Amino acid sequence: MVYIGAGRLDQPLEVLELREIGAGLWEWVPICRAWGLVEQTAKTNLFSKVGVGARDAALVVRRQPLTLHNALRWKGKHLFLTSIIQRDRNHLDVAAALVEPVPCRATRQGNRVGPAGRPVTGQVMQVDFPGILTEKYVRYQREETHDESEMVYVLVTPKAVQLRGGDLVQVQDGPAKGTYHVTVSHVLDLHKNEYELMQGEDI
Repeated sequence: MVYIGAGRLDQPLEVLELREIGAGLWEWVPICRAWGLVEQTAKTNLFSKVGVGARDAALVVRRQPLTLHNALRWKGKHLFLTSIIQRDRNHLDVAAALVEPVPCRATRQGNRVGPAGRPVTGQVMQVDFPGILTEKYVRYQREETHDESEMVYVLVTPKAVQLRGGDLVQVQDGPAKGTYHVTVSHVLDLHKNEYELMQGEDI
């Protein structure tokens, strides 16, 4: 094992924690600063089990109460943590994916009690949160009367964001900006959820 001297931990980092800063409004909030040794590797980090991976980063940081529910910010980049292993008595080896969270809003329609106790259909949930999009596949199919393009993305969220099939997700920024609906949920991972999003449109 390579010795890590204190002088090599020279990259400033912010440790982030997801917090609900308002009703249904979640954000990554800095909770402390740290120093680390950071290396971008040539590997692909498979941070999503059902989507395409991202660029990998390998870090060494001083031992601290860091978990996979946290994230790190380094040089303005968001590091999605995928592995934390104790390196020695004083240090941790951390693997992370370099990703770009995008602001998302999820809504759900359902029945609620209206006037005179009658059920009324309307919006029963709204939550704003930072999500990570990755591609699953793109399918192009030509029909007799039109061409159809179907985009499927995988939305990776912190565990606190709980969605289900049929919910609408508005991706509010980035190249995949648009409105999608949740088709499949993958929620067995202890530290994150993954949702398959679909947007169908005629072209």
